[in-house]
Amino acid sequence: MNVERAQDLIGTTVFDQDGNRVGRVGNVYVDDHTNQPEWVTVRLGLLGVRETFVPLDGATKAENRLDIPVSRARVRNAPTVEAIGGRLTDSEGRDLYAYYGLADPDETDIHS
Repeated sequence: MNVERAQDLIGTTVFDQDGNRVGRVGNVYVDDHTNQPEWVTVRLGLLGVRETFVPLDGATKAENRLDIPVSRARVRNAPTVEAIGGRLTDSEGRDLYAYYGLADPDETDIHS
């Protein structure tokens, strides 16, 4: 997924691996080195005041929806990350990769 198309995801409804609605995409984060989209934040709850990071690895985009290969509970229980200045720290990136069971790349410099 290229960056320009990834930005179109903002506001898209997110569904988990079982087809349950999780929330809406709040922002898209790209890798500083590859410039490819790596993560989205998903706004949770009725008011969407809490955002949680979700990897785009394995996600598929269909008309007006983003399907992710993890459960709604997994997303809701993800580590809280602030991404100050629109960036994840190396530590935050490692924590998220580990939480979602993804391979930890050499660099986790991603930004919105």
